[in-house]
Amino acid sequence: MILFDFKELDAAKSWYGVNDTVMGGLSRSKLMISPLGYGVFSGHVSLANGGGFASVRSEFAPIDVSAYSGIFLELDGNRPKHYKVNLKDVHTPQSTVYQAMMPLASHQTFGLDGTSPLNWQRIDIPFSAFQPQCRGKAIPRPPLDLCQLTSLGLVIGAQQSGDFSLKIKTIGCY
Repeated sequence: MILFDFKELDAAKSWYGVNDTVMGGLSRSKLMISPLGYGVFSGHVSLANGGGFASVRSEFAPIDVSAYSGIFLELDGNRPKHYKVNLKDVHTPQSTVYQAMMPLASHQTFGLDGTSPLNWQRIDIPFSAFQPQCRGKAIPRPPLDLCQLTSLGLVIGAQQSGDFSLKIKTIGCY
């Protein structure tokens, strides 16, 4: 099941930034569509004023993903920085997310034709890897309600200051 196909020009419409500016930081981020047919999550992480994270999020009407095992992302494998994925369901409070690290690529490279500098790869993140967090700290909560998924986000943090850019073709469930 494809959730986001970034070949479509309006695929980034529902995405918006949620950065450390909510607590006085100076980081910034956005998700835009490249004319080459992929999404780009980019921006700058600043550690000034106690900041240190940048993220984008898309919210949608509740969808049932309980028939699937997890989330997959097809993205550029040239990732010098570490990223995370956030999920929310209808029961998740405002400042809480279910978060998992993006692992190294688990599937072989695809789409290389010798003309592109991009190294497209697929990663899988099982739903069991998503742990409840509130403001970066683990908290006890019931498991994510996979029958009512309402939000998906991308995050960079962990004191990784500087510019960043993550290219993504699709996000879906496997």
